[in-house]
Amino acid sequence: MEAERRSFTVRGSGILRQLVTPSFVSLASKDFDIADRPPSRQYRSLWDTGATFSAISKRVVEDLGLQIGGYIALRHAGGRAKGVPIFYVNFLLFNNVEVADVRVSLVDIRDIDVIIGMDIINRGDFAVSNRNGATSFSFRIPSIADFDFAAADSG
Repeated sequence: MEAERRSFTVRGSGILRQLVTPSFVSLASKDFDIADRPPSRQYRSLWDTGATFSAISKRVVEDLGLQIGGYIALRHAGGRAKGVPIFYVNFLLFNNVEVADVRVSLVDIRDIDVIIGMDIINRGDFAVSNRNGATSFSFRIPSIADFDFAAADSG
């Protein structure tokens, strides 16, 4: 059985330096039945193709009462860190795009509360455009097509 396809597009009013969207985060649950869904909260989320894994701030942990699910070592722009707490959460993005049971690490981040990393982005198709001086990006899950701008330009 093919997974249900979901997608969204975000359009900026100019050239964006960051891809930031709201997203809802909840305690991990594989059951997305609306009646049984754990309570979620909305957070400001940065889409980061340079982040291998997704991450959350201390605020998210405290708001949702998340329990530590283990510890890992991380490499990041500032160096390395050992003993970084991990948690398991669900994400609800635009247009009911859902990603369940995602392992996230606790990081000290400013101005945002969630980093959406390649562990989520690589589950689908992701494209960014800066046409006519305005940034837009689209995300679709699951992945269903390849992008090949070079082939399109030569055809």
